[in-house]
Amino acid sequence: MGRVSATFTAGTPHPSLRGVVLRYEGFQERAAGPVTVRQLPCTFVPVIIDLDAGWTVAHREHAAPLRLESFVAGVTDARVLVGHDGSACCLQIDLTPLGARRLVGLPMSELANQSVPIDDVLGRFGRYLVQRVGDARDWPARFALIDKAFRGRLAEAAPADRGVAWSLSQIVASGGRAVIGDLAGELGWSHRRLIARYRDTVGLPPKLVARIVRFERLTAHLIANPAVDWAGAAVSCGYFDQAHLAREVRELADVTPTELRAATVNFVQDDGARPA
Repeated sequence: MGRVSATFTAGTPHPSLRGVVLRYEGFQERAAGPVTVRQLPCTFVPVIIDLDAGWTVAHREHAAPLRLESFVAGVTDARVLVGHDGSACCLQIDLTPLGARRLVGLPMSELANQSVPIDDVLGRFGRYLVQRVGDARDWPARFALIDKAFRGRLAEAAPADRGVAWSLSQIVASGGRAVIGDLAGELGWSHRRLIARYRDTVGLPPKLVARIVRFERLTAHLIANPAVDWAGAAVSCGYFDQAHLAREVRELADVTPTELRAATVNFVQDDGARPA
């Protein structure tokens, strides 16, 4: 593959976007040949504004990879292979699922486990972002532009579903351990109603979201503890035992725990950045 160089430039979203935007990141990479990266299951919604020659995106469920420029990817419960031909430059905006629902204005089930051209999701607003970000002189100017554009769009957006917002906060705070039936009971909702609200607001049912939250906690644990004790990691991250952990990693990421550890550790050593 022959990777040459990669740089990441982090941006801090405006405080008024807390709960909507998790982070901004400018990314540039040059390599001697094609590059493919395995993206892990996640509970955030990436918006990619391409500033180069586009991307190949292969979801596990799709027969063939997609060729995309700027795009939006919904919450995913499986690995996604993202690649370029050797030259890449983009602005990545990571949204919370609740923030994405407000900005997009569509049921998030329409984006779950998919990558969709930004025009198809955000229409004229998406085209405006692509044009203005492409014209901006540097990363700080691009981040400031997104701040302003998102704040304006949110001023006209409907508020987040309060029941989903509360229950999702419980799932995240518990590291995916929260009992979904108990959350529905606290809200006075049926289990079916809770699932329907999650499909609209997040994109996936709450039990699956909890599994992904637990997986995200595991990847963070691996980054912080490279010399991992798997039995201890299972207990710390909310799995029944080491065998349960291994099954979940295989089902969600399509790798073994050892391969997952190598991927997360190598990513941090190579780039000094989080795995997407």
